[in-house]
Amino acid sequence: MVTKFLKFIGLFLLLTTLTGCSGGDEDCIDYGAIARVDDLLTLLPLQSVFNQGDVVTFKISIPATNNFFGEQINLLENTNDFEARLQTTYSNLFSGNNLLFVSGSQAEYSNWFNVTYNSINEVYELEIKMTLNKTGSYKIITNDYILFQGDSKCNRYRLDTNILHNEPGPGIIEFTVQ
Repeated sequence: MVTKFLKFIGLFLLLTTLTGCSGGDEDCIDYGAIARVDDLLTLLPLQSVFNQGDVVTFKISIPATNNFFGEQINLLENTNDFEARLQTTYSNLFSGNNLLFVSGSQAEYSNWFNVTYNSINEVYELEIKMTLNKTGSYKIITNDYILFQGDSKCNRYRLDTNILHNEPGPGIIEFTVQ
């Protein structure tokens, strides 16, 4: 009798454990939440020598609905994030130069930017007109990423990218402002 009772209690505890809540922690598989899509950022014109006062455009456009993560998803619907965050590799590109935001905005740090959702064309956008005030040599190592922050760990996405370029080598942009 005692053995049957212990078996019953053991089975009851096992079933309760298996069907219970996980204590508030989410359990999700987010392998598809990180993707690499090269050359989404542009810096135009891209040339080896600029004059002080020249204007370059730093820009990115990401369709909200895309196949970047292996299947067609709508980033806005999945995350409800109207301002994704671009985190660029730290460089001297943004300090000492005048930044005019056509779309998007500055985030907490000089190399972080808000990529704003445009509901008219359903695209996340950042466009900065940058007046090159600071003279000297610029070397940009470009390995950047955009975070689409959902309200939980199960609906966050990270898109790794870089600035479109050809020379001097992969991931490096160099120019001089005189």
